[in-house]
Amino acid sequence: LKGLLRSACLVISSVAFHPFISSLPIALLFSGLLFLLLAHKRRESNNTGVASFNLSMGFIAALMADFSGMISVDIHSWNTVTILSHQGYSFLVTVLFGFAVGWSYTQPFSKTALFIYIMCTLGMFACVYSGYQLVFS
Repeated sequence: LKGLLRSACLVISSVAFHPFISSLPIALLFSGLLFLLLAHKRRESNNTGVASFNLSMGFIAALMADFSGMISVDIHSWNTVTILSHQGYSFLVTVLFGFAVGWSYTQPFSKTALFIYIMCTLGMFACVYSGYQLVFS
């Protein structure tokens, strides 16, 4: 048990934790939006609980990815412009994620909610691309 706990602490404190946790907000955002789309297509406006839950867990994972990314930046020496763009996009996505969670619980199919979902998706694409540039450049 002591060795397992030590290994878990090493993974969380290392740079490897950020890429691991960063995949969760992406998957949970798109699965949440897919469940919202299915509920809207089936005209089941009361069955958005799974979508809201996925978005909520994705928001928590986005917060964890943000903080682990800040720790990861201190360990490596990367290009400042690339890091700042990735941090900016990730902050934007996290804020939009929070709004998407709120709207998914209150008014999941309103025009404002649709706008927020689209902006969150576009921000996620920009965040993923800027993260890709950090890893493969």
